[in-house]
Amino acid sequence: MPSTASSPPGASAAHSKTNLDSIWERLAHAQVLRRRALGVLGTLAVLTLPWVGSAWPEAGWVNQGLEWLGLVLMVLALLGRCACMLYLGGRKGADLVAEGPYAVCRNPLYFFSIVAVLGIGLQTGSLTVGLVLALAAWAVFRWIVSEEERMLRACFGAPFDDYCVRVPRFLPRPSAWNSPRHVTVDLQGVWNTVRDALPYFLSIPVFEAIEAAQNAGWFHVRLWLY
Repeated sequence: MPSTASSPPGASAAHSKTNLDSIWERLAHAQVLRRRALGVLGTLAVLTLPWVGSAWPEAGWVNQGLEWLGLVLMVLALLGRCACMLYLGGRKGADLVAEGPYAVCRNPLYFFSIVAVLGIGLQTGSLTVGLVLALAAWAVFRWIVSEEERMLRACFGAPFDDYCVRVPRFLPRPSAWNSPRHVTVDLQGVWNTVRDALPYFLSIPVFEAIEAAQNAGWFHVRLWLY
């Protein structure tokens, strides 16, 4: 009777670990590309926006209102990202977090980053600029999310598939909010989040400087956008 070859003990676990390591390496590379893509996006914006102006009068209520709305969105993004870190509590990569912001949106950190980019764009006084920048950021994050989900599915399997069914990828569903009474806080993680988000607010003096340079005739606006 022919014998049936069987895998040595632990071979399956070793194979799974190898696959998971490969996924982590792919994700790390994707994160590098994400940062580069966002860097290119920011550079293009800085190089292009001096020749773009708001079609709304600079001192008008619409222009000023968009700038104030942008500031509110940046503050909201900062607070939202901090809230995400409160619930992660150092567990990122170790547990499937499905509480607080992660109960209403699978990628709240990226969602709030898009909100921040929208707020930054509104500092130009143009809704069109804000939406274009936010759409570009969404395209970058949408790509990296697909890579992250590959890793999460390999780590958590069926529970992650169930989580994807219940919770939307980007657009929050507030009615799904649930939270324990107590959470473990990673203070260093929260501080790092605040530190990383503070550059959002540099857009205010940067775009004010661009407007001043345009008014002084250093840059000639070629495109007026509402």
